[in-house]
Amino acid sequence: MGIVGEPASVFADDPFARLVAAAVTEQLVRRDARGDLVPRLAMTVPTLENGAARVEHDATAPDGRLVADFRLRSGLRWQDGEPITAADVFFAFAQERLAPAGSEARWIADHVERVEVTGERDVRFAYRAGERWADYPLAARVLPRHVLAAADAGARAKFAREPVHAGPFAVAAWIPGFGVTLSAFKDHVLGPPALGRIEIRFLSDRRAVLDALRHGEIDVAPSPALEADLSRTLDRIADGTERTGLQAYYTPSEALDVLRFGGSRFADARARRAVELTIDRQGIVDDVFAGRARIPASYLVPPLWAAAENTPPARPDRDAARALLAAAGFARGNFGILERGGERMTVALLVASGSVGRTDAARRVAGDLAAVGIAAEVRERPIADVLGLVARGEFDLALMPQRADDPDVATEVYRGLAGPWFDALAAAVRSTADRGEKRSLYAEMQRVWSSELPALPLYQHLQVDVAPRALTGVQPSPAGDALTWSARDWRFAAP
Repeated sequence: MGIVGEPASVFADDPFARLVAAAVTEQLVRRDARGDLVPRLAMTVPTLENGAARVEHDATAPDGRLVADFRLRSGLRWQDGEPITAADVFFAFAQERLAPAGSEARWIADHVERVEVTGERDVRFAYRAGERWADYPLAARVLPRHVLAAADAGARAKFAREPVHAGPFAVAAWIPGFGVTLSAFKDHVLGPPALGRIEIRFLSDRRAVLDALRHGEIDVAPSPALEADLSRTLDRIADGTERTGLQAYYTPSEALDVLRFGGSRFADARARRAVELTIDRQGIVDDVFAGRARIPASYLVPPLWAAAENTPPARPDRDAARALLAAAGFARGNFGILERGGERMTVALLVASGSVGRTDAARRVAGDLAAVGIAAEVRERPIADVLGLVARGEFDLALMPQRADDPDVATEVYRGLAGPWFDALAAAVRSTADRGEKRSLYAEMQRVWSSELPALPLYQHLQVDVAPRALTGVQPSPAGDALTWSARDWRFAAP
């Protein structure tokens, strides 16, 4: 397997680190290829239907508190042979409570009020009062308390590169600058993996990944090493023109790239709507992604259960866009650039780095905006910088990725930005446990969001993975999970 760069650790906030982590770690509950929650270390997924989850009322939670009981399977072992117990689940929660604010681990931990160990294999999660998080079973994680409880900084750093966990593979060797060797863990909860070893190679960039594929130096190129803008090249490789026996998987992901609006120039909804009518999103999809990506209608995208795309995306209409800008007080000035109140419509278009396709799309956006008198300068920045500037409101336009695999997380991004009715609906959806009711609320939220237009959805992410046709069990996940989530089931079919 070839990846771009060397992750700082197995647990780094890096898509390639997550490829390693998905193979070497395990969860109580996880999503499968269809996005359904399935038990792994837990015996069952606690639900209201099976009675393992319930809503309790008390003085501190008059609107109810969701409580879920998890029971570990019997005989679970860490990769060093020590038993996995409920105390390890509690320890993981305590560690995630200490994670940096804004991190995924901290966001999940903050949904939980308390965790109680009720038996050697039993643990109870009481969620925040009034909270009805749809993916609440994912809050239960596990870490080896016997390894980390008394570990100093050096031991924790070693654990980050060579963790003892419960996944189907263990880190056998990490060679800096070269790669990682993963060896099969025969006592995995679902049984030993079919493959005995996975070799992961650190490559310099996506061109190096593509060359390694062509020359047979690697067998698997997982997303995001390669992107959909290379689909024409990948099709030639997959059809045997350049190398036989490979298959390219194109999976619509529950994620998208959006154009966020900031600054005083786009405070007027008419200016935002004008941008929507100016940008040729289908042209971007056709030219950059060979027509394979799709244009979303809102901030949630299929196949997510909460996505409800009832209206098609607006088509370009630049005459209508110019009329809206004129109604918002903008007039044509020197060199055709719009002006209002002596201020020229010159903006910085931030683009989160790390995606060639995204950068190409940003240039197309800037070219389209110029057609109606908006001068946009494309400035590529590290994604962390873009996220920080957007969070502080210090930007004009920003083209950036947005996850949509969890509707609660995706909704949180736009609280306070899509009008009071959107915020009221967001509060309502958090207070109900019924998925049908949630779906109806999310449908109305998406309608409101599309009307307020706090961001413009440009295109849905298309996850691209390349693997040998003979390698069975490969299941790319629309939720954006690392390809190795199903590595236990990978096996080479007999010729």
